[in-house]
Amino acid sequence: MPYGVFSLTKNRESAASGSTGPSLATRVRMRFRRAELDEALATGVDPGGEADLGLRAGQLDSHAERARIAAALVKAVGKEPMTLLPRPQRAAVRDAADEILSLALRLGDDRPVGMAGVAAAARLVDDRSGPLYRHNTGDLDRAIASAHAALDATPPVATEPAARAA
Repeated sequence: MPYGVFSLTKNRESAASGSTGPSLATRVRMRFRRAELDEALATGVDPGGEADLGLRAGQLDSHAERARIAAALVKAVGKEPMTLLPRPQRAAVRDAADEILSLALRLGDDRPVGMAGVAAAARLVDDRSGPLYRHNTGDLDRAIASAHAALDATPPVATEPAARAA
């Protein structure tokens, strides 16, 4: 990629197709509300009710965001270089390493996922005051199990009325 992370071809294609996407104001507002939106989505709030929720749900549903969350989980298990950012609580993460890696693998596979599970996993890695990083803020094992269960709880596929009657 000669232009680094900026792909000129992609930008030209989206401009030519006429798709504008969310406004800059919506994207900025959503970014500042990301933790709040992830919490709402993790508890099962319908993303269709608010533009910011819909945008965040679309992000969480993307392969790139799921990969980012999975990579953050794997990084939490591995050894990190010295940093000023809060680091995961080592003993609890070491004890839950298998479950964390299982959650990361589930996020990375191609099976359908429940939006609440992806949001719960995002909260786990993004909330620097949560159970992955602080020992007095909740049960890490319960948070991982909850996210994993919500990932597997995909909504039922709607069937044709004629197929149900048969």
